[in-house]
Amino acid sequence: MKTKLKKYFWKKDLVKFIYNFFIVLLFTICRPARLISTKINLFYSGRAKSFKILKKEVSSNEKNIWFHVSSLGEFEIAKPIIDSLKKKFNSIKIIVTFFSPSGYENSKKFQFADLKLYLPIDSSYNAKRFVRIVNPSIAIFIRNDIWSNYIYYLKENNSIIYSLSSEFDESQFYFKFYGYWFLKQLKKIDFFYVQNDNSKKILQENSFKNVHISGDSRFTTVLDTLSKNKRLTKVEKFINNQKCFIAGSIWEDDVKLFDKILKGNIKSIIAPHDMNVNFLTNLIKEYGDRCIKLSDLKDENDFKKNILIIDTIGILKYIYRYGQIVYVGGGMGKKGLHNILEPAVFSIPVLIGKNFKGFSEAEDLISLGGVYSVNNSNEFYKCFNKLNYSENLRSKSGKINLNYIKKNVEKNKIFIDSLLRKIEYL
Repeated sequence: MKTKLKKYFWKKDLVKFIYNFFIVLLFTICRPARLISTKINLFYSGRAKSFKILKKEVSSNEKNIWFHVSSLGEFEIAKPIIDSLKKKFNSIKIIVTFFSPSGYENSKKFQFADLKLYLPIDSSYNAKRFVRIVNPSIAIFIRNDIWSNYIYYLKENNSIIYSLSSEFDESQFYFKFYGYWFLKQLKKIDFFYVQNDNSKKILQENSFKNVHISGDSRFTTVLDTLSKNKRLTKVEKFINNQKCFIAGSIWEDDVKLFDKILKGNIKSIIAPHDMNVNFLTNLIKEYGDRCIKLSDLKDENDFKKNILIIDTIGILKYIYRYGQIVYVGGGMGKKGLHNILEPAVFSIPVLIGKNFKGFSEAEDLISLGGVYSVNNSNEFYKCFNKLNYSENLRSKSGKINLNYIKKNVEKNKIFIDSLLRKIEYL
């Protein structure tokens, strides 16, 4: 029955047609939303320039290496790899595409990529045109932001295709009867470097070859942050050698968990994931004279306030070193858990929300005892108090986190070594 359904769905590439139709339709009907959202406007305006930028900046005769990332978290995985490639090979040109504005808009200071731009939507026309212009020798898709039309035309172009730091499980549409065409495209990827044993097992059960476990280059990135030992004078003066609670990459759903902490006497630093003016305004309105934005820290009385709101992008990873307990946002809603490795590298216990499935580092560290998941505010306070009043527990959890990161750094070298060998023979 399952085989018959597959044949029905894939006769004359029916699903491919449906997929392309809905990609274009969705892109079109969502366009008016750009009038009410800065992020959505950037999503559209950035893509409107993509092909113009490619025609001007890219030659199909060059050795082009293409990285695609969804957002800032995936870009953090790509950065140390790009850094390694540029240090070893002068002749290559590295192109990085982004799906979301939060990735592209925060990537502009990174100098090792030769070109950064938004990825045109995955229509058959766009994918074919993009691959023809770029003619990538190698294409690398970070995590699971894998676009089927692009894979199809990359294979037609004889490009070498990598999937890096991806995760797979049986619930994904690739492994359902209606996902057969997408599975066919996925099998065109030449090399998979997945994050865990389960992903490798599922791919091999579906007749995939060249599947390896390689870890995640973010482990290398956060260790590099640790080694820099960067100090932030204003933040140090604000904390004034007191215990400090830090909530990083938070959304409104997260704030409800630790509201009592913010209304108490503990020095707290909160860093919204999205510097949305309304969110910042609501925080200031809710906590009044107790809080101040980092950009407004000037007078002596400013440093005596209890809550510091970080309204500057790019410094959160350095701020985490000042915390005794850290909460990382995204796990209470549907936004997706944010980077827990950034605080974990400083040997700090980390709290997260309830939605962490699919984030392998969170699953691992919860089982090991370095990270704690909470479902509601009552669980948060119980866990927070347990850690706050036990230096031994904080130290034990923090060491677990740092050791986990160090062990995983070695795995990432497997992918980089493979990639370097491929480029040498281009």
